[in-house]
Amino acid sequence: MNTGWKQGTLLRLIAFTDPYCTWCWGSEPILRKIEEIYGDQIKIEFVMGGLVKNISTFHDSTNSIGGEKMMDQIAIHWNEASSKHGMPVAGDLWLKSSGFTSTYPANIAFKAAEISNPNLAQKYLRRLREAAAAEEIFIHKEDVQIELAKEIELNLEKFIQALESGAAEKAFCDDLKLMRSLGVTGFPTFFVESSQGQGTYLHGYQSFSRFEEVFNQLNQGSLIKKEIIPNNENFVEFILKHEKVATKEVSEVFAVPKDEMYEKLVYLEKRNRIRRKKAGNGEFWISPSLE
Repeated sequence: MNTGWKQGTLLRLIAFTDPYCTWCWGSEPILRKIEEIYGDQIKIEFVMGGLVKNISTFHDSTNSIGGEKMMDQIAIHWNEASSKHGMPVAGDLWLKSSGFTSTYPANIAFKAAEISNPNLAQKYLRRLREAAAAEEIFIHKEDVQIELAKEIELNLEKFIQALESGAAEKAFCDDLKLMRSLGVTGFPTFFVESSQGQGTYLHGYQSFSRFEEVFNQLNQGSLIKKEIIPNNENFVEFILKHEKVATKEVSEVFAVPKDEMYEKLVYLEKRNRIRRKKAGNGEFWISPSLE
């Protein structure tokens, strides 16, 4: 986690997360809306929480996950969560034979990206989430982690060195110590802090309006909001900027109902402004020039 304050930053939003967490994936539209509206005034950082240390002993009574049919239960949980948070998922990932035992390796991979290039680390985390959540790719495997690092043009030598030297694992352990010292036990959890040191915790998935309430409480309404205008040019610009986005993300950022937003994006697809890519039970929208 980078704890430095930059000029113009008024708040820090720290997300305690795990690359495999479906409700963290479901929070992506909200975080992207915060980025679009507030820009550098709010600095978003991530602390890796390690959702599952060992799948053989994992138990989540809240979501009825545990026991011999755990993988089936996780698949059901992901699909149910998707129906609520609106992001595409591929729950069938958990029905594959994969040798999966823990989410820790994916957390460590993010820390390796952070060590090798802090400026690309969040892009790498996003790529991990896309792969696991919507593309049926297990991200605990090192060869997958390296391939995804290559995709976003991380320095592979530095990335692999951080993995193999133990530096990334140590950084992950530091995140776990921080999380436990703060009493964080569920994901996502958010901590919003002002430059004066005042802070508020938010536990679980949060709406954009709830974040706004906290931002205003901590900064007395001094944040400057960018006006987000919902038109075709801005939809395309947003998609090209982020390279790959879900319908829910465009819907959330531009405050357009998801079904209506889908129809607008189909219209743009027909005019070759954007392209659709199947993603689990939904779709991603990408540039026509991307494979």
